[in-house]
Amino acid sequence: MRLPHLLSALLVLLLVQAGCSSSVLLLQGQPDLHQGDFRKKLADKKELADKFLSCTRQAHDEPLSERHDVGVSLDPLSLQDREGHAMSVRPLATVIDSIRRRHADKGASLSIIARALDDVAADVNARIDLDKLKQVIEVARHWHGHLGLDEDQLEQDSSRFARMLLTYNKAYFGDLSFTPKPASAGVGIRGIVTVTSQGFVDRSGNALLFPGISAEPEVSSANSVRISAAPVDSQRVSADLTRIFLEAFFDEAFRVPAVHGATALRVGPKSQESAYPEFDANHPLISLEALARVTRDALRAEAAMTSFMGKAVRGGGVLGAQNETLAATLETAAGVMVKKLVEHEGFCYYQVTEDKLTVAARELNEPDLTSVESRPVAAP
Repeated sequence: MRLPHLLSALLVLLLVQAGCSSSVLLLQGQPDLHQGDFRKKLADKKELADKFLSCTRQAHDEPLSERHDVGVSLDPLSLQDREGHAMSVRPLATVIDSIRRRHADKGASLSIIARALDDVAADVNARIDLDKLKQVIEVARHWHGHLGLDEDQLEQDSSRFARMLLTYNKAYFGDLSFTPKPASAGVGIRGIVTVTSQGFVDRSGNALLFPGISAEPEVSSANSVRISAAPVDSQRVSADLTRIFLEAFFDEAFRVPAVHGATALRVGPKSQESAYPEFDANHPLISLEALARVTRDALRAEAAMTSFMGKAVRGGGVLGAQNETLAATLETAAGVMVKKLVEHEGFCYYQVTEDKLTVAARELNEPDLTSVESRPVAAP
C-alpha cells in the first residue's frame, strides 16, 4: 500500500527538481577565458580604461572618436548600459539594427546572439545559457537554409553581413568552379577540371574546409600532394556551419583587422562601405608581438570554453544533451563566441596601451631642445 505513494512522491520530487534546474552555467573561476582580464589590468588607469571602453563599443575600422549610438535601437536587445561589459555588445546591436531595417523578418532573430554574448561578457556574473545557445544554433541553421535557397539574391543583398556569410559559406565548401580540359591532341575539349579553393580562412589565417572535399596544395612547380578528404559526419558539419555563421556575424560586427589571405578580405564593399580592414605591417595598429598574443589568447579561450562546455553537455546530468551532434554544435558555438570576444577586446587593449607606450618612448628618445646650451659652432 505504501509503495505507490512512495513512488508518486518520488516522481513529484524529481519533476520539481527538474523544473527548478537551471540551464545556466556560471563561468567565474574558469581558466583562460579572459573575461574581464583586460578591464582589471586597466582598473587603476582611468584614461586608458576610458579609451579601452570607447574602442570596445565600436568596430575597429572606425576612429575612436566616432560613436554611432544615435539611431541604434537597443531596446529590442534588452541591453543595459552597465559599466564595462555591455560595451562589447554594442557593435552587434549596430549590425542587427542595420539588418532589421532591410529585412525585418530576419534581423529580429539575430538579437539572441547579442543576449548570449552579454551573458558571457559579464564581469561579475559571467555565465552561458544553454537555452539561448540552442536558439543561436537555430538562427545559424535558418540563415544557412536562406543561403541555399536565395544565393543569387544574397549576392545582390545590401546587407554586408549577408554577403559576408555567403562568401564564407562558398569558401568553406571549396568555392568550386569548373574549367574546360583540352584534348591531348589539342583539338576540342575532352572534359572539365574541378578548381577548388583552400577553404574558409578566418581573420587569423586558420583554414577550414568541408570534410567531403579533398585539397591539392602545391608544394613545387612540378609536384603536388593530394590530401584525402575526411569522412563527412553530422557532428563535424553541424559544428562547422555554426562556426562559419558566427565567424561571419562577429567579423561584421567587430571588424578586427585580418591577416593577408583571410576570406573576409574577399568581400567587396559596395557604395559608401569600407572594405574589411587588413592588418598593415607597415602601419600597424598594434605590434606583431601583440597580434600574436591576441591570437593565442583567443585560441586558448576557445579551447577552454569548448572543454568546459563538453563536460557540461556530454555528461549524464540534467544539462546533458544526450545528442552528440547537438553537443558538438553547442561546444563550437560557445567556443567561437568567447574567441571573438577575446579577439575584439584584446586588440583594443593593446591598441590603447601600446599607443601610450609609444608616446612615452618617443618622449624619452627625443632630446629636450629647451635644455640644450647654446654654443658657438667651431670653424672647420
